[in-house]
Amino acid sequence: MFRFNSWNFFSIIASLIIFIPIIIIITNFNAEAENWSHIKENLLFSYIGSTLLLVIGVGLTSTIIGVGCAWYVSCYEFYGRKFIEWILILPMTIPTYIAAFSYYDTIENFNSFFLWCRNNIGLDLTMRIENTFVYLVVIILFSFVLYPYVFLSVRASLMIQGSRVIEAANTLGLPTNILLKKIIIPIIRPAIIAGVSLVVMETLNDYAAVEYFGISTLTVGIFRSWFGMYDVESALKLSSCLIMLVFLLLVLEKIYRKGARYNNNGGTNSLRKMKVGNKKQFMIIIFCLTPFIFGFFIPTVRLFTWMLSSYVNMFELNLIKAFLNTIFISIVSSFTIVLLAYFINFTKNYFNNDACKKISQLAILGYSMPGAIVAIGILKFGSAINNLVSIVLIGSIFGLIFSYIVRFFAVAWQPIDSSMEKFCKNINQASRTLNVNPFKIMKNINLPILSKPILIAGLIVFIDISKELPLTLIIRPFNFDTLATLTYDLVNQAQFLQSAIPSLLIILISIPAILVIKTQMDKGN
Repeated sequence: MFRFNSWNFFSIIASLIIFIPIIIIITNFNAEAENWSHIKENLLFSYIGSTLLLVIGVGLTSTIIGVGCAWYVSCYEFYGRKFIEWILILPMTIPTYIAAFSYYDTIENFNSFFLWCRNNIGLDLTMRIENTFVYLVVIILFSFVLYPYVFLSVRASLMIQGSRVIEAANTLGLPTNILLKKIIIPIIRPAIIAGVSLVVMETLNDYAAVEYFGISTLTVGIFRSWFGMYDVESALKLSSCLIMLVFLLLVLEKIYRKGARYNNNGGTNSLRKMKVGNKKQFMIIIFCLTPFIFGFFIPTVRLFTWMLSSYVNMFELNLIKAFLNTIFISIVSSFTIVLLAYFINFTKNYFNNDACKKISQLAILGYSMPGAIVAIGILKFGSAINNLVSIVLIGSIFGLIFSYIVRFFAVAWQPIDSSMEKFCKNINQASRTLNVNPFKIMKNINLPILSKPILIAGLIVFIDISKELPLTLIIRPFNFDTLATLTYDLVNQAQFLQSAIPSLLIILISIPAILVIKTQMDKGN
């Protein structure tokens, strides 16, 4: 169905503008690059291998932690369950690079062991052991702060889909291990994959943590080609390789999820918890507290201790300015992103335009791209705009906001799109049949109904932007620091004690938003 009007026109134009930086990267794959032959022959295989190893390790470990914690807090009654259920989402407030910096001396504590290995078993074998140890540390650290994506997704699925199945299995006396393996895992498989997909995207996006630990991923290779070799074309080719890797992962996800659908009919939202003995309660509590302790408690305590030891003047570090910059850019960007997502979703849903539906899907591809890749596309696009109309996009606040729109548009799109399809589709179709003014329907009907998913979408985008580092590091205006870039700059100067204050502020900014999201999701269930 095609009904072209100003609503569809502006929706399509907005979607295409958001997609332009992404298509620029893809179409530049065959560009001539000065250092590409050297990178392809000596570095590319290492970049791809390191990236795959990290993605697989973090994905599997996060799945074990997230699914295990969700299963225990949803299905078992044990001491402190409600409190543990709340604190399990707190590691989500800590960016991967802050978690890495807070454990900066972990490997140094094993120097005596590596020295013994070097003297007794040889240099080559010692280097292999040390490299393996570094990968294990990074995989565990990433998993302890990224597992909440899997935990929240699986917990919601268990509450919606698993209640009746679990109650029936308990009535029949089915053993727990068989129930989990044969019935629950297949049911919650789409939720697991959805959560793991977010974990993988966050892992691919990281730059500071893997650079600090000396792991050469594709993202690190992009930065080295760009800022080390001053070869943007080689960085574009590496970006294309990373895009192909992401695309492959997304295709595998779609194939694996083929035919799997959520079904929220017929279940109750309140599970009857299984009671267990004291010994098993103790084991469950230890399992659930471990990721919280290593993913949130220890990093936060260490940062707080460093802050007390630093004796830093907040004005000397421009902390207040960086804090205000972070709040300002996060609020303005998240509001703009949510507004655009709501407008395009309403247009697509109300007018039922096929062109608008298909083109809007292009705009959500940015979240599957790491920030470094999006930054390259933004710079190329900004340069072209500047040559055409003399508008300065790069190095401006507007350019930074636009880069966040490209990167995080999908984060706001998904909850608004699914909620509008579920709650507003029939209302919008009836209103269109009756020729009701679409603006009135959007403002007076859809907006009140979707206020909760819009709030959740805005808060998630706010958190992501306040933590974003690679994209901000490249696109930010001159002399414009956020808390993330200030933390990175201080750590680069080995000022770990001083970096504690902006790191803690990032966490403090995110905690209230996370708690509001958790409360709203619980009310929704």
